[in-house]
Amino acid sequence: MNTTPQSLRLHAILPVLAAHVDELRHWQIIDPASPDTGALVNPGYGCADNKATSAFVTQAVYLLLATGADDADLLAHMDAAADYLLVAQRPSGNIDLPSVNIDSGPDTGFTVQQLCTVFELARRDGRTGRGWQPLLAKLERFIHRAVEGMKIGGFHTPNHRWVICSALAQAKALFPDLEVADVVESYLAEGFDIDAEGAFIERSVGVYDAVNDRSLLFIHENWNSPAALGAVRRNLDFCLYLLHADGTAETGLSRRQDYGTRTVAAGLVHCYLLHNHFAPSPPFVSAAHWLWDAGAAGENLPWTVYALLKCGDPAPATAALPTSYSRHFPHNGIWRIRRGRLSASVFQDATRLLSLVYGQAELTSLKISQTYFGGACGHFYGEELTVEEGRGILTSGGTRRPRRPGYELPLGRLVSPEEWNVTFAQRGLYELPAAHSTLATSEAEGGLDFHYRNVQGVDSVAVQIAFDFPPGGIWESDDTRTLPAAGQPIFLKRGYGQMRYGSDVIRIGPGAAAHAMWPMRDAEPAPAHVRVLLTFWTPVDFHFQIRAFRGVG
Repeated sequence: MNTTPQSLRLHAILPVLAAHVDELRHWQIIDPASPDTGALVNPGYGCADNKATSAFVTQAVYLLLATGADDADLLAHMDAAADYLLVAQRPSGNIDLPSVNIDSGPDTGFTVQQLCTVFELARRDGRTGRGWQPLLAKLERFIHRAVEGMKIGGFHTPNHRWVICSALAQAKALFPDLEVADVVESYLAEGFDIDAEGAFIERSVGVYDAVNDRSLLFIHENWNSPAALGAVRRNLDFCLYLLHADGTAETGLSRRQDYGTRTVAAGLVHCYLLHNHFAPSPPFVSAAHWLWDAGAAGENLPWTVYALLKCGDPAPATAALPTSYSRHFPHNGIWRIRRGRLSASVFQDATRLLSLVYGQAELTSLKISQTYFGGACGHFYGEELTVEEGRGILTSGGTRRPRRPGYELPLGRLVSPEEWNVTFAQRGLYELPAAHSTLATSEAEGGLDFHYRNVQGVDSVAVQIAFDFPPGGIWESDDTRTLPAAGQPIFLKRGYGQMRYGSDVIRIGPGAAAHAMWPMRDAEPAPAHVRVLLTFWTPVDFHFQIRAFRGVG
């Protein structure tokens, strides 16, 4: 892990890049008799992969540009890789993502984004002479063919639009003879999918925000699109309020595969640097330093190197970043609280009502359930979140399941199996009151206070409040100390208990044990977590708290 702001320097990163390029080179197929000669094998697929191949070419070019070297052997490997890229192109000009997308315009776009940076930087540095000419000629041919594929290829997801659009804009800037204006403008006519709070549709701070931001920055640089840079700024500002004290991202809003994960948002480093290049912003420089220091480079290394090659080493981090705040984002349904090491999120429109991080310690989720006519009736689902003066109130109406809570009544006539589903609209209903509840959350010294209350419902219904912790913590209470495994339920019957991760602790309580049902019917399971339970019978009117601290308490 990098440990100082000075580590975000090209000279400091070069040894890592060199080692990575050397490792990639050993995955290249060099047998001239192989139909895939020149390709890189993707270790995860066990076969030739054109995206891995283009990534190798791009990173090798970055290495040669950064060092000023002319490595004939490496250039030969790159040239062979470029040959394979041309072979791997489909007649349309598109490439495949072997794991899922065939003849894929979007995946072609990701590759063209990379390869266009090769031309951008090589031309800037005058590296277009005899040793480079064969390689660049092949890559130019690949890009020309790829442009034709992207123009007709379409997309799957919101971010794909901007990947394709930006790749076409980059290619046009490099090769003015390309005819792409109609397609680029057709994408731009849809408008960037960013809301007033700074979130894209996919709300993916861990993965796709960086894809969107990078693509919009390329559009800003290479096309007349006045809205692009402002959209990136709004998103990068928003992301600052979704980061924990260690640089890991709050992904509870995400609609993509990073949902619920906790990794450093290192993919944003180059976006902060590139935005600062176009519109200087000292806080963005500080954010880039912070995120780089917090996480390993990994798959984000190439784009970080590109930003450093393009923009130069960043200035030292001097601007303060937000570390103590209470911010409600009503459009996206999240209330974010940061008080130094403590970082908490309250979620609207979800059964995951809360997450909390304190250093190494993490409470992945707080959930509340009743055994009341199945999940949609019994789950506490916060349809409404209001926040005023440090106090948030989630309201669950209990009416998300049609015709429940209640029981169907007979029709008094023959009902064939074929018409069973269509008879519900004709049936009378024995109705019961919905499980209407509220959960109030208030900031307190060192944590949060809660008040859970049943506003409406039926008496004597089983209830549980579930605290889900990642495995690896030590559970401590007045009479217990244990290392629970994933899938282990624990009842906190009385007093207070705490989950310890090293010197960081999350304490909850007081306990309550009205019943002993841990696999409560229709409560969402947590097989990958340790679940601590408080249990009740309705009606419930209960105050509890979460505190976080460091040390022995």
